[in-house]
Amino acid sequence: MSGTVYSARWAGPTFIERDKDQQISVSIERDGSAVTLVSGTLTVYRPGGDELVDAVAGTVAGGTFTSATILAATTADENLGKQWLVKVDVVIGTETITLYNDAVMALARLYPTVGQTDLVQRHSEAANLLGASITSLQQYIDQAWEDITVRLYADGVPFWKWRTPSALRQVLFDRSLELLFWDYATLLGGAQTDRYAKFAERYAGLYERDYERLSSMIDTSEDNTLEADTASASSVILLAGTRQRRNW
Repeated sequence: MSGTVYSARWAGPTFIERDKDQQISVSIERDGSAVTLVSGTLTVYRPGGDELVDAVAGTVAGGTFTSATILAATTADENLGKQWLVKVDVVIGTETITLYNDAVMALARLYPTVGQTDLVQRHSEAANLLGASITSLQQYIDQAWEDITVRLYADGVPFWKWRTPSALRQVLFDRSLELLFWDYATLLGGAQTDRYAKFAERYAGLYERDYERLSSMIDTSEDNTLEADTASASSVILLAGTRQRRNW
């Protein structure tokens, strides 16, 4: 065993959508570059520990392993919920390393409700100040989405059951613009640094405030029935006309 430490770039919990053809992938880096992968396999474990798929081969390219397609029929009868587990075994040179990630079996996944067009409408200068190697604002949106959903997951909020994704729109604006302006503050010198640092600090404060206010209609049993309002695990929620705290 070489003892080399690799970065397995999971973007939060792995989402498996029930009754849908899909692939699962992970990117692996070392020293800022994609590693050269020889081969890899994927195993998916049910909450009870038995395998849904066992050592399914996939493809490797640019440091990314991508499993063969998991057919819709494979997941069609599976139970929804957390505590699923994925395992990827990849060969790097002559060494095999094993990577685990927690997973969720969900009816559907949420997608960001903010795009570059929205950020530019909020700050028209945004797309004009990108660094030479950056072609769009998408990286800030992607990172913000990962930060928000990972935080919700850590707080115990089953955000994949939310059916009013617009509820996440403001926190996504806040976090995207915070990341964007911190980047500008470090890239640009002089008075521009102070200007964009102040913007970043402002949006950081708004992000914390708006996260605490998150509320969305939730499909608790994932049967396409809206059943209650929910919010972040640290927030007060409304249930049957009363105010109380709830941990999911």
